[in-house]
Amino acid sequence: MKNLILITFLFSLNSFAFDGYDIEGREETINHFVAEGVPETPLVEAMDFFVRKGHLLDNKRYITIGDFSQSSKEKRLYILDLDSGELQREYVAHGSGRNRVGYPNGDRDHDGYLNKCKHSKFSRRIRLVKHRRYGMTRPGFMRVDDTYFSSKFNYNSMEGHNAIRLTGLESSTSDVRRNAVVFHEASYVKDYSKIQGRTLGCPAIAVGTMKNVLPKIKGGSLYYSYAPQC
Repeated sequence: MKNLILITFLFSLNSFAFDGYDIEGREETINHFVAEGVPETPLVEAMDFFVRKGHLLDNKRYITIGDFSQSSKEKRLYILDLDSGELQREYVAHGSGRNRVGYPNGDRDHDGYLNKCKHSKFSRRIRLVKHRRYGMTRPGFMRVDDTYFSSKFNYNSMEGHNAIRLTGLESSTSDVRRNAVVFHEASYVKDYSKIQGRTLGCPAIAVGTMKNVLPKIKGGSLYYSYAPQC
């Protein structure tokens, strides 16, 4: 009898625990991560895409959200563990969108906020840029795919592979693979609150943080680059 009471008590405790992501637990999952500090709008949009397009993903444990409506001074990269309910946050840089004469269209005044995700048609016409998204942050959904070693992004912060390729899952991200938009570390991204440096379109994170990011999100997880201004 005592064993039965103990089992019943333990089961009642477990019923209040976060039970990961499933269709029946959608609201519970959203409420949990909102309470942890994840912005609600991109979270809901990412969850909805996850439900509709989950068949495109191989790693269904993690969802990563880069909230580029926030300043680069904020930890605006959110890595959600749908199994444990844990949340990891990191600093992430956005694209400068520099043209051939060095003008940064993506973040014109370097104030930490992303302004644009596309160059003008005129810039493309007079060949100031290779293509309209050159150097720009891509807004939308992507799959975090295979890893590789890059000497360009090697800061001796980890052994083995140090960058992760991305694959676009909609028109706004369709060019990420052919234009080498990848997750990587960068010396101009610091692991403290400041206006971070700007990339050539990649979501770059601070040196030393990739070793705690790559093993989780590699292999086909969802990445949502949230940029409502774009």
